[in-house]
Amino acid sequence: MKLFLAALTIWSLPLLGMSCGSASVQEPDSASTTETITLTNQNPTGSFAVKPEVIKSAPTNSEVPPVASAVIVPVTKAVNPKSRAVNVFVYLSRVNEKRDEAAQKIEVGSFSLYPADRPGKFTLNTAPALRKALNASNDANIKDWRLVLELDQKTEQASSPVEMTIGAPIWALTKG
Repeated sequence: MKLFLAALTIWSLPLLGMSCGSASVQEPDSASTTETITLTNQNPTGSFAVKPEVIKSAPTNSEVPPVASAVIVPVTKAVNPKSRAVNVFVYLSRVNEKRDEAAQKIEVGSFSLYPADRPGKFTLNTAPALRKALNASNDANIKDWRLVLELDQKTEQASSPVEMTIGAPIWALTKG
């Protein structure tokens, strides 16, 4: 009897796994897979275009099952000879229609390399930022959003050369 129950449990595990939800990942277009930005001490900011469908797919707080949204930021190269701490701040940004005002920025999050001279992939929760961007957009300007990355170092570390190459972001939407 125990053997029968064990076999039944093992047989039913795949069935349970199928009902646990699914994840869909928006891979970068084949044309943009080679798109990279390089952040340095002299050029600390770079950005990628955000497709309108990413903004439109912003999850709501009331969805059942809950929906999570994330962006995976691949750091493909890191040059930091003195292994100084380096932070990268990530924002959703759109150029303001009024030229004399600063660009609108919505904070997504930040990450740091660890070890400080090694590349890696970093996943940030984008749901709150995407909701804010969707609320601040209309059909005419929803295509104007960019994912902005800013290299941040302490002033005393600015003399130490730092270079980070970042590949195209990967957007993920997980249901359930």
